[in-house]
Amino acid sequence: MESIYEPLFPSEFILEYRKEETGAKRLLTYTFFRFLSCAGETNAGLSILLNKNLARPVTEADFCLIEDYLAGDYYFSPSLAPDTFEPFYLCAAILLTQDVYTGNTALPDELIHTCAPVSAGLPYADGGLDLSALLTSGTDFYAALAFCLMHHEAALPAILPRFTQAYRPEFHFTCEDYLLFDFMDEYFEEKNCRRHPSFDKLVDTLVAATLNYYDTDYGTILEKEFAPGSSSRFAGINRYGSIQLPAIADADKACHMLAGLFRYAAVYELRNNLFDFHLEDDKLITLSNWKEKLRWHYVQYANVYQLALDSFHSAALSGFLLKKQFTENLAAL
Repeated sequence: MESIYEPLFPSEFILEYRKEETGAKRLLTYTFFRFLSCAGETNAGLSILLNKNLARPVTEADFCLIEDYLAGDYYFSPSLAPDTFEPFYLCAAILLTQDVYTGNTALPDELIHTCAPVSAGLPYADGGLDLSALLTSGTDFYAALAFCLMHHEAALPAILPRFTQAYRPEFHFTCEDYLLFDFMDEYFEEKNCRRHPSFDKLVDTLVAATLNYYDTDYGTILEKEFAPGSSSRFAGINRYGSIQLPAIADADKACHMLAGLFRYAAVYELRNNLFDFHLEDDKLITLSNWKEKLRWHYVQYANVYQLALDSFHSAALSGFLLKKQFTENLAAL
């Protein structure tokens, strides 16, 4: 049975993730997003103020920035709350990060000073500073983290563990997006196994084997499984209220999304396989012997296939609803 885990703040992983600029930018964007979302809960006018002070106002065309960010990685892809300004805040966070990486921190600094003055004035270089007694809200926590990511990069190895000590589960820094690959890192004893060529090849092989088992490809799946009236797999939800999936306007984009979901489904099923049969001292599968030792059967193929298709259906509908919410956000500004 799947367990529900508490959110966490993995400082060691964060340091590893930031080694590449794309990771550092993504982490800063995610931190800005969490900061703005928390601050917006107690400041109803934040979204309007923010949109007026950005380098340029956010427009509907900027939804592509949200899509690109979310599709960029499994890590730090938040699940956005309905009936909130979170889609707008995510877009604003992306634009703020762009400013920071062109040398302009004026607006994020001003937001931190305005919404979380305590976080802006802390002596983070002080090794004895107890952040747990000072960062008592999500707004303060994420403001402080954003401030350190912008202005104290060199000291992050010493600072981030103190954020771990100050972290509270209700801040919900990360969890679901982290746990699957954290298991893989621990099992294969790699700091970031996703960067290991053999792990990448393993996942590609599992996906290709699944498609071969069903004698299909992404284009055929889109045509047979998601064309209007072509499948009854989701008909059961109609009695509880169902919105039809929008027509697939960009087949290449849809295939790319489907490919990403098949990869995730393959890793998820691999975790189940390793968790059930190869834990503790009985780690039979390694990144060097998986071609000879790993055995999958029709059950694994079916699990990957069904999870990928179910995920595509949910993701396509969620993307449609997310764009609608983003449009409503802008109309209210």
